[in-house]
Amino acid sequence: MLFTLHYPLFTGGEAAPAQSAAIISTVAGTGDAGYRAADDGGPATAAQLNQPFSVAVDGAGNLYIADRANQRIRKVDTAGVITTFAGTGTAGYSGDGAAATMARFNGPYGVAADGAGNVYIADWINSRIRKVDTAGVITTFATGLNTPYDMAADRAGNVYIADTNNGRIRRVDTAGVITTFAGTGLPAGYSGDGAAATAAQFNLPSSVAPDGAGNVYISDTLNHRIRKVNAAGVITTFAGTGANTYGGDGGAPDAAQLRNPSGIAVDSAGNLYIADMNNHRIRKVTFPPPPEPEPAGPEPDPAVLSQSFALSFPPAQGGEPAAQTITLYAQDGAADFQAIAGARWIEAAPRSGALAAGAQTTLTVTVNPAGLSEGIYRGKLYIRSGGRVTATIRIVLEIPPPTGPAVSETQGVVNAARMSAYGGRGLFGPQLLPLAPGAAVVVQGVNFAPGGDAVEAEGYPLPTMLGGTRVLIDGSEAPLFAVGAQRVEAQLPWALGGEALASGGLALAEVVVESGGSRSWPRRFWAAPSAPGVFTVSGTGQGQAAVMFAGTTALAAPPGAGEGSRPARAGDVLEIYATGLGAVEPPIADGRNSCAPDGICLADGSNVALRHTTARPRVWIGAYELAPENIRFSGLAPSLAGMNLVVIEVPPNLAPSAVAELRLAVGGRISQSDVTIAIE
Repeated sequence: MLFTLHYPLFTGGEAAPAQSAAIISTVAGTGDAGYRAADDGGPATAAQLNQPFSVAVDGAGNLYIADRANQRIRKVDTAGVITTFAGTGTAGYSGDGAAATMARFNGPYGVAADGAGNVYIADWINSRIRKVDTAGVITTFATGLNTPYDMAADRAGNVYIADTNNGRIRRVDTAGVITTFAGTGLPAGYSGDGAAATAAQFNLPSSVAPDGAGNVYISDTLNHRIRKVNAAGVITTFAGTGANTYGGDGGAPDAAQLRNPSGIAVDSAGNLYIADMNNHRIRKVTFPPPPEPEPAGPEPDPAVLSQSFALSFPPAQGGEPAAQTITLYAQDGAADFQAIAGARWIEAAPRSGALAAGAQTTLTVTVNPAGLSEGIYRGKLYIRSGGRVTATIRIVLEIPPPTGPAVSETQGVVNAARMSAYGGRGLFGPQLLPLAPGAAVVVQGVNFAPGGDAVEAEGYPLPTMLGGTRVLIDGSEAPLFAVGAQRVEAQLPWALGGEALASGGLALAEVVVESGGSRSWPRRFWAAPSAPGVFTVSGTGQGQAAVMFAGTTALAAPPGAGEGSRPARAGDVLEIYATGLGAVEPPIADGRNSCAPDGICLADGSNVALRHTTARPRVWIGAYELAPENIRFSGLAPSLAGMNLVVIEVPPNLAPSAVAELRLAVGGRISQSDVTIAIE
């Protein structure tokens, strides 16, 4: 059962994580996004779900699913029958004091059950925690929150919070004291396995689930993995390879593929349930009973059992995988083996096998630098046989600075008006901002312009390639305003997000920059139906707003800020320039302005088509919200693609201020703070 490896060897082995014999399967959902009333009362595996985001299991073994895009909470009983537990299916906020099935939610993200049989719901956009008691009556349990994602309690009564937009898991003990349980915070990333959980990086941790043994599972959504923190506070990757796809049922969870896993829950038997959101499935990880102890016998030769060596790979060029081979021998009789990667960028093939006595096989070790930043990475590959680690291969990989295009990890694609991937502070930190279809955005990184010179579009419709550079959003070419060495100004396609955004939900999107024949590694971002930003004079997203008196270029700003600038007065008509206000009617093609047919607007306006935003914005100046009659127009700026124009009339009785804050809100999302205009 022992193996030797045809490679220079040295002794001094170490322990490796045990290979799990757990099995994953689907318990609810067909894989097709949707909702059919006829599914209720039937088997859960035959029912449609629409972006299930969170799951919970009560003490009786019933499973609750936050069927987010369907605006419902679904229940799967112990017989596998699915019903609607709460929600009418219509987005909104209502129903407190009545049956939960008559309530309205707006993006129910999290669901949890306590030991008394109550069910808690994170009503995300409504910024509330709702509670359904054992009689099925819903009430508001907690307010004063900022888009809560998920929560869970352990058996001791400690509460764990997915502090999603702050990149952390927080813990509130029974005395009410909050601490950081896991995560370093922003920027987002993937690191930390094998070390203290507080030193780990996450990429949108969206759910948390403690088990009865002191472990806490974390859904690391944009890393497509489930992480595990043991009772000693050490974090590892428990499920998912990091590949954004579907696969692995019937095998080990760390070899399975997940697609934006979100909510997770642990039942009384210790089984783990995963809301595999963009695969539209609920996955389950079951654990086998502990093995019978092996009879005592003579110890094998430790020098053979603890063989180790190192593999060093040359610097990765162009992000391409590299491989080396080693040979395994069965020297003392027939044996099986398993190859266990200790880092996500290490792969081995075959992962397992069996050899006759004296036989040998070739093991291919591959390193995949996809998504890794520059630096030196060290990982390990473990060879197990007969329940023991027989060899440890130490692997070193160097990632040099990118020679081709590379999109920034933390500020990769941002609203062109806000110029930040993060918005106002939530309960514990900044919020990760979504982006809206049709919006003007800036993609930031390096090596974008092959010749190094900036290039600007010369007219409409906007081109999809400038100076040998193009931007792909979910595989579709984006119209381009300008290309420079470290930034590309583009318009997001109007079809971004598809059905998910049409139903009022969120969607994950991917940006890739192609330049000089090379492609960047993809970076992901959230898309939402609306995500407003107000342009500023500085271009930084803060300070004096780009707000002009109608028909002029004079700013509503203190004197001296620009030619003709002055504070606004009651009755003045102002034009606010913004982006990200969402869909318009009538619709328009990507990269075009509203001046047909060639994009050149005539002075008399005869070829201008006014396109109104389908959702009317709310506008605040200081603490005062403008009445609907003071908002004269909201739509596309006729001469500009991807730009919004909001025309307002200044109401009377505003408090004079040289720095009155200006805010827009559409669909529950609000523009950035610290943007000002002058009022007298």
